[in-house]
Amino acid sequence: MRTNHVVESEIILKAMAPKLATVPTSILADEQCLVQKQNIDCNHNELEKRLTTAQKRPANGGDVNERSRKLIKSCFSHLHTNLNVLVVGSSGSGKSSLINSMNMALTQEWKDRAKYCPGRKHVIDECVMYNNRKAGGKVVFWDTRGFEEIHADDHAILILRYVLEGRIPAKCIPCVLLMSKEKIKKRYHKIVEAHRRIDLVLNVSALDQEPQTRLMTLVEQAISTSKHVSVNKIPILSVATKSDVLSEKEMVDKLARLHEYSLQHLVSERRTLGNSNRRARLPSMPEVGPIPKVVINYSCELEPWSDESMNPSLVKPSPDRDTQLLSLWREIVSRTAPCGGADRRKRAYSATASSRPMCRCLPFRIDYSRLRSASF
Repeated sequence: MRTNHVVESEIILKAMAPKLATVPTSILADEQCLVQKQNIDCNHNELEKRLTTAQKRPANGGDVNERSRKLIKSCFSHLHTNLNVLVVGSSGSGKSSLINSMNMALTQEWKDRAKYCPGRKHVIDECVMYNNRKAGGKVVFWDTRGFEEIHADDHAILILRYVLEGRIPAKCIPCVLLMSKEKIKKRYHKIVEAHRRIDLVLNVSALDQEPQTRLMTLVEQAISTSKHVSVNKIPILSVATKSDVLSEKEMVDKLARLHEYSLQHLVSERRTLGNSNRRARLPSMPEVGPIPKVVINYSCELEPWSDESMNPSLVKPSPDRDTQLLSLWREIVSRTAPCGGADRRKRAYSATASSRPMCRCLPFRIDYSRLRSASF
């Protein structure tokens, strides 16, 4: 026997039959077309295939980071001279951690390129980030320590200026601190080594600290008082670290005054005020320069007796952090002369040119043998 539910459904279908017969076929055709169009995008591609293709792409931008690494290493493979980056910042700002984190983002392997040495001051450590043995070029980060604690401003400005110009070797900094200004000028004034000249200044500030105005002022005066055009127009890149240790309220306050941590803003402000004073005009409000890039460093526990990384294998790559750190690498490559990103001429000299008599007190080298043979 048929149940009551089946009988009721048959009665409803018989009652709906006349209404369904009166529906135009065009409407049914339009409904079928709409159903078919739901599986096709604007490019007439099937939606299912497009979704499967999108699912294969990593959502964290890993493929973009890998392309950035290949492009950066490709630029470094053509280096014929040193790419020198001077890393400045106060004590505890995260300079060494930033250097090691940038190496981690580029190589995907944690290594102590910058040594963690608490208590060391008034030194500059050499951190080789990339060594092109075939072409003879290197990427070197110079990690400065304790320059904000030099009491005499004019003494610190002179040392920083000579470091930027490539006159003072990094290993001679402790001895130079014991010299007077006159003795420093007499000893290092005529020394200019192109492979030691700084190509970019990387200013590192910690957001959990107040802006180091004095140290940034010393660097700005060292840049502005130099007689080398390449030093006066040296690229500057500011970075803000330790944003992960701040609360949301503190982070909002820091972002509102983030330009105070920018060395570019300080340099442009001083130059704007200087130009207005020369023209005998009222000083106008300087424009806010580029704000620092906020990055989060990698962290690794240190051994208490050697200040080295305890277990580097525990540091795993993070695509989000790599994206921030690789953007710093792209800025360095695009704005420095050895990589062809700056306006000033490259500092790649051949061996035959370096053996000729050159003038060593100018920002560029002159071959005097041609001047002697020329007829006037």
